[in-house]
Amino acid sequence: MPVLSNVIVELNKITGDEDADMNQLAEVILRDPKLTSHVLRVANSVQYNYSRQQISTVSRAIVLIGLKGMRAICISLLVMDTLLKDKPTERLLKLIAQGFHAATQARNLVERNDSQSAEEVFIAALLYNLGEMAYWSCENLQVDEPGLYSDDPKERKQAIEKVLGTSFKAISKELAKHWKLGETLERALYPSTHPDDKVKSVIIGERLSRAALYGWDSPQAYKVVKEVAEFAQVDEELALALVKKGADDAAETALNYGVSEVCPLIPSSMKKLSPKPEKPVPKILKGDPQLQLSILRDLTNATQERIDVNTIFQMVLEGMHRGVGLERVVIAFIQGHKLQSRYALGEGTEHWRSSFIFDIGPYSENIFTQAITAGGSHWFTQDMVFTSPYLYSDDIVRIVGKFPSFVSVLKIEQRKVAIFYADRWKFGGKLSSEQYESFKHFTSQAQLNLSLLSTKS
Repeated sequence: MPVLSNVIVELNKITGDEDADMNQLAEVILRDPKLTSHVLRVANSVQYNYSRQQISTVSRAIVLIGLKGMRAICISLLVMDTLLKDKPTERLLKLIAQGFHAATQARNLVERNDSQSAEEVFIAALLYNLGEMAYWSCENLQVDEPGLYSDDPKERKQAIEKVLGTSFKAISKELAKHWKLGETLERALYPSTHPDDKVKSVIIGERLSRAALYGWDSPQAYKVVKEVAEFAQVDEELALALVKKGADDAAETALNYGVSEVCPLIPSSMKKLSPKPEKPVPKILKGDPQLQLSILRDLTNATQERIDVNTIFQMVLEGMHRGVGLERVVIAFIQGHKLQSRYALGEGTEHWRSSFIFDIGPYSENIFTQAITAGGSHWFTQDMVFTSPYLYSDDIVRIVGKFPSFVSVLKIEQRKVAIFYADRWKFGGKLSSEQYESFKHFTSQAQLNLSLLSTKS
């Protein structure tokens, strides 16, 4: 899981910072089209989108859900995608079903008293058996120890210690530490004598996910339902109704996370959940006129909803990237005689935040100085790339390359403050007149939002 580890470390770095930038998190998510698609599907589920108003951009999803919530969604999606990449074993599917059931029950419990901890508790319960999940996801697994298939935790523990010389729980704890999955998971794996409510809810959720497999009328389930009643301070009849609803919620949550194959393994009343068909993600981006309209509509409402200017810029970039189909997009600010990137999206732009810095002083001549001097929007065509090599300095060629591009200048009153740059990089897709018009629609909307915000301030 090395690639997964790198992404989780990056997510933790962004979301663990007190001065965390929502836009940096959006950049990380948008780098992966599949993750983007799944994040938006989860963000639009009943679990998060109470208003049922369509969320079209990752930027807006982060604003509504928050950094911690989005981190939990991303980590859950990434882990599930990694575990289920190859043909999953029956045992792995059972564990993942158990994880979603435990996570949903635990979140429902803790939300009654502490909604701020809901996502941390969800991820702790979902990944409680991460060590065992990782084991059963290994390729070419040779299992000669029947105890590993047992539903008895003690028997399974003895079997894995015999095979690996350690416990699944110890593996889970090491992964939780390494990936910084949160103290709640670590404390739930090895609870103290007096655990807090977060840890209690994880433990109860996990027990409930196992006990429910014996049936809701079983002694095993009844015992844990009593714990739920005590924790939630309700009678046992209501507690049973709550956990049955929690099982239905769990099946729907698993479906929203794209893990439809585990839905029948969750003891819910929703047996016929069918996944929404997923569109394949093309390597070369294609424009989506419907998405463009949706994002432009969001941008029109953004100032009324008091969305900050940085998020507006990110929404504009997302509209250009996902809506118009422009592979690389950036907004860069004019700072004296320098032009410096603030936000960038697209493959190959990972380091633009620090490397996209160009001289635009009086002695420089390049595509940016030409656009800034003239103002407005510009299309640097393939012909211009060939006939005007002087517009592409060594620095620009090294960082950006020499590609046909769109450039547009942003102003506050009469002062030029920033530029948008967009191209299709080396994917072979040519820039079209239709894309140029769409690009200008987004830059005009950005200009309007900026003007309205500067007037209000």
